[in-house]
Amino acid sequence: MRFILIIFLTIWTTGSASSDSRYELKGDTLVFDMTIEESGHKFTQQLERYDVNLLSDYLFEHPEIKILKLTGPGGFMPAAREMASKIIEFDLNTVAYGECESACTTIFLAGNKRSLETSAKLGFHRQWVDKEQEKLYYNAMKEAKGWKNEFDYVAWVYDVLADNIIKDIEFMESRGVSMDFILKALSKASYDMWEPSRDELIAAGIVNQ
Repeated sequence: MRFILIIFLTIWTTGSASSDSRYELKGDTLVFDMTIEESGHKFTQQLERYDVNLLSDYLFEHPEIKILKLTGPGGFMPAAREMASKIIEFDLNTVAYGECESACTTIFLAGNKRSLETSAKLGFHRQWVDKEQEKLYYNAMKEAKGWKNEFDYVAWVYDVLADNIIKDIEFMESRGVSMDFILKALSKASYDMWEPSRDELIAAGIVNQ
């Protein structure tokens, strides 16, 4: 009896561990919820660098995927840009549900056909900076970059942020979004959030289905 119990517990434990994923494949749809913990990774309830590899693996292993259905508060913007490139490369459609905000909207915009589930909301604002992460980056890279002090770093990061804003404008315009909407979205402060109405999203070309 003990031997049988050990086998049962092993199978149950293995099955439970494998179910801990923020990605779920349903037919031709890959559901991505960045608020769910991914087993084996640090849980921050937002988009992270490892999501790029996870999405790439799913698309490589499951060519039947045609739709990415997603939700979440955003997170690591460079990851969102890489994932957006993958979605465009694989010609996927996107569907947003719940609250899809910040970097989540970048991924959503990569879809060929873009739609919202009932009661879904999209949230837009300028890219923000995590001061703790920037402090870590500064201390780790100051010798390699030749920064003598924090003021040297400020000059560098200012150019990086300005370049990112230009990339955001170019990307949104390339996805058929009106310039009026783009300027309004990027006028929102980093720690503010603009949630346009469904009619505004359709008129601006954000939602096209």
